[in-house]
Amino acid sequence: MREIYVRGISGVLYSTFILVSLFNNQITFSIVLVIFSILALIEFQRLINYKSYFAIALLLLLVYNFYKSHIDHSYLNYLLMASFTCHFFLLYKLFENKKIKFKYITKSILSSTYIALGCFFIIALAGTAENYNPMEVLLFYMLVWVNNSFAFLIGKKIGKRPLFKSISPKKTWEGFLGGLLFTIIAAIIFYYSKAFFSLNFYILLAILIATLSTLGDLVQSKFKRYADVKDSGSFIPGHGGFFDRMDSVIFSAPWVYFLIKLNHYVS
Repeated sequence: MREIYVRGISGVLYSTFILVSLFNNQITFSIVLVIFSILALIEFQRLINYKSYFAIALLLLLVYNFYKSHIDHSYLNYLLMASFTCHFFLLYKLFENKKIKFKYITKSILSSTYIALGCFFIIALAGTAENYNPMEVLLFYMLVWVNNSFAFLIGKKIGKRPLFKSISPKKTWEGFLGGLLFTIIAAIIFYYSKAFFSLNFYILLAILIATLSTLGDLVQSKFKRYADVKDSGSFIPGHGGFFDRMDSVIFSAPWVYFLIKLNHYVS
């Protein structure tokens, strides 16, 4: 029970930082996300025994140019393709029944395409300073948080069937399905309270986020198995490090960005 309280309090404080910065302005949100992202990136590089400032420099360069609107939005498609390719590689490694081994160049590419680009697309989802739209980011975060919270609570309460025992023994099918159900309910509530999209799109987004959040968590667990550690860090009591806290949003953000922008384009 104490674990749930500690996890809840630290989670609320973390969420408060995100939400206050989000509804302040675009630059405040970007600064907070960049700080959290750099800490997550450092933790990730520690897991894979790699140290380089290139991915940090890449993230800072992308965020700066995006804020100044120096990035042609068509170029973001190339970044999305790089991110998606990285995700397919990570999922292949996740389901491959072998201990992962990474060469130096692979570690460099993963730092940039997995972490740096994933964090960048969280910021890009909010739009530039001229067309800042915090509500889409709020929707994204809230659905991720609802999924993760209810997957944890339901899995802890009634979970019996392991989802991926070799990687994360505590994750269960009951927890995953419970998180998915409540994420869909939360998306429907969003639709009836302040609709930006069709109801079908909200439900599709909820299913996508619940699935990708779980996969992102499993991918991160694989890296922790690789490093033989329980948590990526110790900054956030009950959660571990920033990489532990951000694994779901980092993995989900490029896909959510793509789906929302595609919906805007075809609507």
